[in-house]
Amino acid sequence: WRNVYLSGALELRDGPPTQGPSRVAFAELLQHTPIERFLEAMAASLNAEKVGDARATINLVFSDLKQSHVLRVANGVLRHEAAAPAADADATLTVTHPFFVRMVTGQVGGLGLLTSSDTQIEGSRLALGRFFGWLDKPAGTFPIVTR
Repeated sequence: WRNVYLSGALELRDGPPTQGPSRVAFAELLQHTPIERFLEAMAASLNAEKVGDARATINLVFSDLKQSHVLRVANGVLRHEAAAPAADADATLTVTHPFFVRMVTGQVGGLGLLTSSDTQIEGSRLALGRFFGWLDKPAGTFPIVTR
């Protein structure tokens, strides 16, 4: 509670933050974050207006962690589950965990995703690109007590 209180007090004195945390420091923290937390953040950042009535199923396979997750978008909602890759998926993205963290933090863009030796894409690259296009990027800064 003390940190929240002090952060709010600082914001009231100096205004909301103008820049977010360092991507490098943030990436270091995210290396130790469970995959499920990433997927929950992705679900929260899904823009339902962009999705409309579209549906998608994406397999996300982490080659170095030996984990796979199935991401399903329907009715403007992203659901995820730790499961074997779905046979009916539109695309399967096989990626290493460190590369995924760099991708999530914006250190690697779409071109890096397509050309990296740390990734493999099976199925529709267009469906995968459309899926990532449905996700809104957070600004990295937000007011805690002021608006």
